[in-house]
Amino acid sequence: MNVTYQLQEHLRYPHLKFAYVDGHHHSDFGLHKHDFSELFLVVSGKGNHVVASHVYPLSTGDVFVINGDIEHAFQDVEQLEIINLMFEAGTPFFETPSLRMLSGYQAMFKVEPIARQTGEYRAKLTLDSGQLPQIVRLIDAIRIEYQQGENGFETMLTSLMQQLVITLARMYQQQTHDLPKTTLALSRALIFIEQHFTDACLHSGEIAQAAFVSQRQLERLFKQFLNTSPNLYLREMQLNYGRDLLSNDPSVSIQQIAERCGFNDSNYFSKCFKQKFGQSPRQYMTQQK
Repeated sequence: MNVTYQLQEHLRYPHLKFAYVDGHHHSDFGLHKHDFSELFLVVSGKGNHVVASHVYPLSTGDVFVINGDIEHAFQDVEQLEIINLMFEAGTPFFETPSLRMLSGYQAMFKVEPIARQTGEYRAKLTLDSGQLPQIVRLIDAIRIEYQQGENGFETMLTSLMQQLVITLARMYQQQTHDLPKTTLALSRALIFIEQHFTDACLHSGEIAQAAFVSQRQLERLFKQFLNTSPNLYLREMQLNYGRDLLSNDPSVSIQQIAERCGFNDSNYFSKCFKQKFGQSPRQYMTQQK
């Protein structure tokens, strides 16, 4: 029977959706899922990482991201030592708009985890002998903050995680010659959407142009890797942004909110908002006051 692990079970601090876990796998670890994402680094040893029946060899310096409800396992392990950093799947506490503008971040955290499920995907970040000590130092600082929990540790952990993720994203971008062109194209598309999603005139043809692919190929990439379409992905971002705006300033009118997140018609915004969140923007605003 497959096991599903909960982030709640690993939390040291209930108010902070983050956990640091040392993983010592001296025997195989069977197929399992979880309700969180994890960034893991192979510190030493070796083995195979099985993701949706695809087998990926592991060695020292390998960095992987597993997002949410993805079934995976560790097999044929030999003294495999990994460090697991666990966080919420949908909205990682360290994620910022500027972080989402990095192609390495989009490729590593958004595209690659899904790509590993859908087919053989050999591109990955493997830290070399110069990079590994730098990343280990950052992770060690995270471990100390996490374990000691001194005043203000939440801010320190957020900052350190941002440093870690940006550093890894930069290293990932440096390895772009090893990445499939599809990954880079999709990363470019996601970044372009991040930059322009509040533009009411934005359409998939414009996104495809920015990603240097045809509109048809863009549709295929979104379907294959994200199981959605560019337009639906764009709409999701606009609605999430609208919800954030409603949370931060409930005094602003629905019309203003709709316009700020890329809707020309406030009635259509309200209809889409209710479909996604189960209540109208006005009902949501009432709860925030």
